[in-house]
Amino acid sequence: MMHCPHLDADNRCRVATQLADCDVCASAAGCQACQANDNPRAINVVTIGMALVQRKRLGKSTAELKKLLDNYKPDAPQTVSFRIADYRPGPGSELKKMLAWFARPSDACQCETRADTMNDWGADGCRQNLDTILDWLMEEAQLRELPHGRFTRAIARSLVLTAIRRFERKYPDGPPEPADAEDP
Repeated sequence: MMHCPHLDADNRCRVATQLADCDVCASAAGCQACQANDNPRAINVVTIGMALVQRKRLGKSTAELKKLLDNYKPDAPQTVSFRIADYRPGPGSELKKMLAWFARPSDACQCETRADTMNDWGADGCRQNLDTILDWLMEEAQLRELPHGRFTRAIARSLVLTAIRRFERKYPDGPPEPADAEDP
């Protein structure tokens, strides 16, 4: 097996386990295929497939995973890669990466604009505007027909605060200045 932050000590793939809602053990071939994917160590065709196979083995419904897999097949539109190099550092980018396993931005959502706004606010501004950010998340959950009640709001609050802390740990002195493209 290779080193992967999503592989636990019992050889379970946390990404596939979360998708399947049951334990999913990884194989060396599965890990290699996941690593070779365009979106490695995340939700991709391999991790969805592992989850689907495990649910099928256990006699559980696979309909939702099959729908998800359709979005990740090669003939589907290009999947979004959530790598840090693609984003300006900030709490919004951290939150976006955390939510990437669950929901991809759509043409109709304001996810990109809101992540940029959070990045502009920085850690302190996001704490000051926490209720606004939570309202955004609840609005988006409702539009996507996902749970959006008091319990979900509490989870969203925890996610936002975790994203802020992650950003602060990575950039204790604030975000780096953008590199000047004209410098040699």
